[in-house]
Amino acid sequence: MSNEQEPAVRSQQRRRRRLSVQERRAELIALGLELFATQPYDDVWIEGVADRAGISRGLLYHYFPTKRDYYLAVMQAATEGIFSASTPSTGASPARAIRAGIDAFLAAVEAQPHGYLTAYRGTLSSDSEVRAVALRARARQTDRIVALLSPAGAPSPPLLRTAVHGWTAMAQDMTADWLQRGAPDADQLRDILFGALVGTIRAAGSPSLPIKVARV
Repeated sequence: MSNEQEPAVRSQQRRRRRLSVQERRAELIALGLELFATQPYDDVWIEGVADRAGISRGLLYHYFPTKRDYYLAVMQAATEGIFSASTPSTGASPARAIRAGIDAFLAAVEAQPHGYLTAYRGTLSSDSEVRAVALRARARQTDRIVALLSPAGAPSPPLLRTAVHGWTAMAQDMTADWLQRGAPDADQLRDILFGALVGTIRAAGSPSLPIKVARV
């Protein structure tokens, strides 16, 4: 073996380390978050994923039978991560909880932009199942905000949910643009998003709702 070949072989041996099923799956999903956030779906090749992960194509297919299955798993992980990271604090007023939730959301997506952009791209997909994963995540965020604004046990007005759902879609679009352009800064974006939500809630407000969000 030549001296030129030895570093490549050692590198390959290091990459082919033994991992548990859960560790390997998590590694592949983390890699997918990066690849699908930076490349179109059709440009991501299973062979390239397997090579990056240091495993055979057959082993990757053992975890994910098709590329589409792999993408759906990556999408699901991305949306779950974002949802968990932006969970509002308990015990705070609706205004404080929502504002803190926006802060947590922006901090999470700034720390892991690949995950967010992967999930965001899913909302634009022509694949109905992929798009459904992203839109379910959007609906969960909407429901969580509406629940904060509604009295315990009381049904929320349909207009309020429609309005908040529209705000959630706008917030996701603005966040994707922010990540890609690097402007404005996070505090400015937070204030814009919070102010827009205040206006949305006021426009859809009802006397029965505790929407005193102008004072934080």
